[in-house]
Amino acid sequence: MPADLTRIWSLTPDTKRKIRWIATKIRYALRSLVWYRTLFVLFGASNTYKKRFGSRPRLFRAKTFNEKIYVRMALDRRPLLTQISGKWETRTFVRDRLGSEALLPPLVAALRHPDDCNGLKLPQRWIMKTSHASGYLRIVTKANPIDEAEMRRLVADWIRVDFDADLLEWAYRDLQRVVVIEELMEHNGAIPRDIKFFCFNGKAIFIQVDSTRFSGHRQSLFDLNWNLLNVQVMDYQPHLDSVAKPECLSEMIRIAERLSAGIDFVRVDLYDLGPRVMVGEMTVYPQNGGGIFNPPSWDFTFGSHWKLPPVSVMRGWTKSPQAN
Repeated sequence: MPADLTRIWSLTPDTKRKIRWIATKIRYALRSLVWYRTLFVLFGASNTYKKRFGSRPRLFRAKTFNEKIYVRMALDRRPLLTQISGKWETRTFVRDRLGSEALLPPLVAALRHPDDCNGLKLPQRWIMKTSHASGYLRIVTKANPIDEAEMRRLVADWIRVDFDADLLEWAYRDLQRVVVIEELMEHNGAIPRDIKFFCFNGKAIFIQVDSTRFSGHRQSLFDLNWNLLNVQVMDYQPHLDSVAKPECLSEMIRIAERLSAGIDFVRVDLYDLGPRVMVGEMTVYPQNGGGIFNPPSWDFTFGSHWKLPPVSVMRGWTKSPQAN
C-alpha cells in the first residue's frame, strides 16, 4: 500500500471522528443552500419517497397530499412556517391569533441549557418536550419520576437535535433551541385525546383522532360531521369501539379555522379535555411527507383540498396576502 494511504488508514479514532464531524458540518451547510436543498429533495429524498410509494414525487405537477408536502419541503421559505412550527414560537402565534394564552397548557419553564434545570419549581405532573423538533418528550409523574441528572442529560441531548438537517424540514432551521416544560394536561385521570384538524386555507376538512398514544396507540379519521372515514394513515390501528364525539367539537373547529386562516395547509392539533379545549401544536410537514394512506386514493383526496401558493410566493419573491 502506498505510504500516503497507509498514513490515512493509520489515523487515530479521535482524528477520524473529527473528520466525520467536519464532513457532516459541510453536508449540513450545503443543505442550507437553496439550490442544493431543492436538488436533494428532487433526487435524494425522493428516493425515500419512491421506496414508500413506488414512484418518485411529481414535484412540478403535484397531485397527492404527500407530494405537496415534498413541494413545501423543497421550495417553501415563508417565515410564517417557522412561526407555527416551533412549540415555543407557536405560543406567541396562538396568543396573537386568539388574543389570549388561556387555551395553551400552562408553561412551567423554557430551558435553553442544562444549567437552566437548576432550582426549578416543578408541579407534581408535567411534560418536557422539544420546541424545535418532534417526537422528543418525557412525561413526569410520581410513578414515572426523573432526577436532575437525567433531566440535564436530556436537555443537553435534545438541544443538539437538528430537524432541518436531518429531515430537510426547513421551517425548523431558525427555531430557538428550547426544551419546553408544561403542566401535564389530563382528562378523567388520563392523557387526553389528540383531535387534529387538517385545515386548508382556513377551512377544517378532516379530523384525525389519536387515543392512548403511549399505550396501544389508536387512530381514526372523520369528516366534520363526525362520520367515520374508511381510511388509515401509516400502520396505526383504528379504534376498536365507536369514538365519542368531543363535547366541544364546534368550538374546536372554530379555533382550528381561526388559527389556520390564510395558510394554504396546516394541521392544528388540539387536546380534548371534555368541556375544555387546549391547543397542542401546529404541524406543517405531517409524517415528513411519508404518511401512507390506505386506501391510496385518499392521498389524492387530501391533496385535492390543498392549493399550493405560486412558487414566487413560496420563495418570498412576491408578497403573500396576509390574513387577519
